Amino acid sequence: MEYVVALRVGQNDIKALTNLEAVRKERVAPLLAMRGKNLRHLDAFFQSWGDTSFYLDISRFISDASDPFLVEHRLNDFKEGFQAKRKFYEACVVKNKALVPVVGWADGDPTRAVVQCALILASEFKRIAVRIDVDFTGPRQWGAAQNILNSVADPSIVDLLIDFRKISSHPLIGPGSWLNTLITEASAYGVRSIVLISTSFPDDKPASGSARGVACLDLVWQTSARVARPDTRLVYGDYGATNPTGTMEFVPGMPVIPFANYLMPLEWWQTRQGGDKAFHQYTEIAQLIRNLPGYHGDDFCWATREISRIATTGAQYGNNGTWNGYRINQHVCAVLQ
Repeated sequence: MEYVVALRVGQNDIKALTNLEAVRKERVAPLLAMRGKNLRHLDAFFQSWGDTSFYLDISRFISDASDPFLVEHRLNDFKEGFQAKRKFYEACVVKNKALVPVVGWADGDPTRAVVQCALILASEFKRIAVRIDVDFTGPRQWGAAQNILNSVADPSIVDLLIDFRKISSHPLIGPGSWLNTLITEASAYGVRSIVLISTSFPDDKPASGSARGVACLDLVWQTSARVARPDTRLVYGDYGATNPTGTMEFVPGMPVIPFANYLMPLEWWQTRQGGDKAFHQYTEIAQLIRNLPGYHGDDFCWATREISRIATTGAQYGNNGTWNGYRINQHVCAVLQ
């Protein structure tokens, strides 16, 4: 596992993952946050992904709080040691045995319930993950995670996921920083792996008719973190050119202007073209991408194969949802490279 890509369960997010080639799937561990109305998209992932390990969590993002499936099945309810969530994992692993369940919680959930959940999952699964939310002020959920690591029989089955969510600058990892201390303490437990996760994907989009470059800070700061900690293997993680804590992708009645995103080394190229639902503009956008100095080539990945097809034929150019899948797939492949 070289790269953890965190995505919310959705049709085009799943397509971006299942269209990865087998050699790339072996290097990537998706971190899926369950959300939505039903299991349709998650089941499609289970059927198509294969036997390479992936993480399954329950979305705790504000935008997903009222999603029918989460509400109906009480998947974030901490009662009985998050019993509903544990039962959900147990049902899902039957469909794909590569599943690694994630122990995650909201600020304010009882630590006892969190630890109880982790202990039961650790007794049922060969491997679990503990996901802690952190920010620039400190590791506010690390204390509960330490309670888990002090309680499980074998911390070496635990992957620790350190999730910054949205960042706008580089987290500090030098001597004396809280992150450096956290990594030292986690390493002392002998955890299976330590994964850093962040997204610097912007909240806004360029004006229609324009293009811009946006720095991908995640690649920069996490590379610096690896240099600062040569004694520890830190796994790279990001949100796959998405920003789950930003404004919602779509609100009924808002204009839907064609948008595309393409990752070149350390920078996203972004453009919007045309007006509301002018999806035919994607033919021109595909042509613009193929002419970028950092374009990887038509055969680089599923997304570039589709972009090449659209640029040359002008057929089946898709819509914004389709292109969300392309941007995630291309981002994952460019990060691996």
